[in-house]
Amino acid sequence: MTRTPFGGFGSFRGPTRKISAFPEARDRTRQVWRPSLNEKVLIPHGVGIVSEISGDMYLIDLENQVANVWERLTSIKPLM
Repeated sequence: MTRTPFGGFGSFRGPTRKISAFPEARDRTRQVWRPSLNEKVLIPHGVGIVSEISGDMYLIDLENQVANVWERLTSIKPLM
């Protein structure tokens, strides 16, 4: 007759680390830069000034060009 260890059948293995399937919740929120009216910004067409905001679309009045362009927030960068 064989004897089982006092800890049960899993006692032969070393302690295991439990890993959660979900990442740890973070209390911090990510800060997103949003241009305001009359602010200079950089877009793929050049430098311009924000003249109108409608939802996530921004109307940019381009400098040195006779054009106004609607751009999404993802393609607008702050002018440093």
